[in-house]
Amino acid sequence: MSDLPISPALFNRATAGNRDAQFELAEIYMQSDNDEHVELAEEWALKAAQLGHVEAMYWLGEGYAVYAKDMQEEDAEESKAYFEHAHRWLEQAAKHNHPAAILELANFYRRGDVVEKDVAKSIELVEQSAKLGEAQAMRDLAFIYANGLGIDANEEKADFWTEKANAAEQ
Repeated sequence: MSDLPISPALFNRATAGNRDAQFELAEIYMQSDNDEHVELAEEWALKAAQLGHVEAMYWLGEGYAVYAKDMQEEDAEESKAYFEHAHRWLEQAAKHNHPAAILELANFYRRGDVVEKDVAKSIELVEQSAKLGEAQAMRDLAFIYANGLGIDANEEKADFWTEKANAAEQ
């Protein structure tokens, strides 16, 4: 199999279609510096995501977004393709109210990555993520309100979200 800590039982559960085992296997493979293992991580995460594993959906979306950003200067077409993959998986995770996926989608609308730039939609998504408990979204929302970024500045709302973020991070 590999030199990674993969038990035969875990591998058998993953091969039998257990999405939790598939994602666990993906995470183990991703810890390796071996390119072949990274490819296997993606394959297993895709299998888990296709079976409805929400964290795998987010994980793929986030990973594809990071890769797309890294590729932007070098190969714009490949970057665009990976942004599209990222957007699709993040949208799937967001349908399941995954707060971090919703926050990353907000960034897509803020930057205009494979979607039309829409600051209002971006802020709406940041707020949705914050209301679902994502501390970074709370911080972002506090900053948005404090500085009037795309909306009217509102010190009261900025303070509210700063306090919520502080409480969430404790």
